[in-house]
Amino acid sequence: MSNSYLQLLTAMYEWHKECPQDIKQSLEAFFNSKDFLDRPNVFFKGIEDSSKKWVALIAFSGLEDTHRMVCEKLQFAFTPLHAAKNTTFSQVSPAPRLPLPAAYNKFIKDIAKANRLAKAQERLIQWKATLDRATDMVLLAPGVLTTPTEGTTTTGTEAPAMIDLTGIDEDDNNDEADSASAITTGSSVATPSPQDGGMWFISVDIESHEYNHDRILEIGWSIWDSGVHKFMDKHHAISDYRHLKNGKFVADRRDRFMFGTTVWETLQGSIAAFQQDLEKATRRNEHGRFVLIAHDMSSDMKYLSGMGVTFPEGMIQFDTVEMNAARVGDSNAKTGLGKLLDELDIENYCLHNAGNNGYDLHNAGNDAHYTLELFLWLARNNGAQR
Repeated sequence: MSNSYLQLLTAMYEWHKECPQDIKQSLEAFFNSKDFLDRPNVFFKGIEDSSKKWVALIAFSGLEDTHRMVCEKLQFAFTPLHAAKNTTFSQVSPAPRLPLPAAYNKFIKDIAKANRLAKAQERLIQWKATLDRATDMVLLAPGVLTTPTEGTTTTGTEAPAMIDLTGIDEDDNNDEADSASAITTGSSVATPSPQDGGMWFISVDIESHEYNHDRILEIGWSIWDSGVHKFMDKHHAISDYRHLKNGKFVADRRDRFMFGTTVWETLQGSIAAFQQDLEKATRRNEHGRFVLIAHDMSSDMKYLSGMGVTFPEGMIQFDTVEMNAARVGDSNAKTGLGKLLDELDIENYCLHNAGNNGYDLHNAGNDAHYTLELFLWLARNNGAQR
């Protein structure tokens, strides 16, 4: 029966917790003994159905036998344990022979490794869904394409029509794909305009001081408007910390913004400017939807949240690190921005270090712009592959 087991580590923990202090060492010696370990049809492995994780199991018959053994050897009346009543296990199979503690340790490590691999695969599936979602958002964003005119004949090979934003839920990675599959294809593509209700795709990058990450030196963000196919790049250098410079561990590129004019502003003023653009993004289409992008989103979100930025309800997040991991099929791929741009042959002159006259990473405005370029490349490349 699938529920005639108890997790092995749970059983060992319960007995250890109950054990008097003066015989704990004897209990641990028992758990490492051949008498405990080297028993056929006692130890198993299986997937706990509720958590979907591999676990080490002890059969109910083995549990009773172990209770008898431990009570006799340690001369202590341990509480009898019972098989899990409300927990079920699947794919249960016998453990290998465990003649020595080393074999037991390998058995436990193999289970942990299987869980890591399963988690990595699950993460990759989620990131692939995220990449597909980003593709739909880019290729079917409002303002990019229009629905076919009445009477237009469709062949299924033309570009798809505008995505219906009412079908997008930021908590469901599959809604966009479902919406896109139901859209009629057509051949008419209108000239985009702001009145089409385009969507803003905003990438952001933060640069902090190399010795004190609480000191924010730069905020950069880049906006791509799907309605007018236009980039808008912004770079704020924080005047509060004008006297602080990087250079030892992180390149100082604060004065090398390539896509406009750097604005020197207080931190609060810069936050207010970024916040204002987030609010503008919600008004770009009637559903209040917009996209926020970063290369390693968790880091930038931590900075932004710490600075008091509030995120409107219609925001959808994409991490280009995760999108690229999905592209290459490796959940451990965490390629840096500059290296990835070079690998994909995305022009990024301002990121190259060509000696004293060259440029390097770590200008927040440049990094934000190229993160957005990378996002669009990954989405369009995925669309071509599909």
